[in-house]
Amino acid sequence: MIWRALVAFALLSTCALAQEFTGYQQTTLDALFQKWDDITKADGPGVSYAAPEKIRFVATLRSFPAPCSNAPLAMALRLTGFDNVLQQVSVTHCATFASETGRTVVAFVQDSLVPGLKADAKLGGPVEIYAVLFAYMVEVDRSRNYPIMMVGRFEPQ
Repeated sequence: MIWRALVAFALLSTCALAQEFTGYQQTTLDALFQKWDDITKADGPGVSYAAPEKIRFVATLRSFPAPCSNAPLAMALRLTGFDNVLQQVSVTHCATFASETGRTVVAFVQDSLVPGLKADAKLGGPVEIYAVLFAYMVEVDRSRNYPIMMVGRFEPQ
């Protein structure tokens, strides 16, 4: 009986650690765009990447998650050495979020979050997003630059 209790405790501890959302850098979408536009100002069109960044920000939900190609995310994961992530986590949906100034980003959303986001968040309402930024897409028209990120948690505001 004690053995079962210890095993249950160990499993619950492991699950709790898996859902730990500490170490996320508080930012805004506008600050994120500005930071990466500054970093990539001398770069030509293409993908810029660095070590993945755990970020959190509040943004307006502009579209609910819908099926999308995860090819850009898969490419960013390969570039950053995280090739196996999509074998561990299903990511086949994207949602659109807007910053305070109206700049939008289409973010990849883990499939396990899709039902909750559709049920709990309000279209046009604020949502706190916890995401990992893997890369930044640089376009010829700099106003079209965008981060490549994967949402791992959300909190409707």
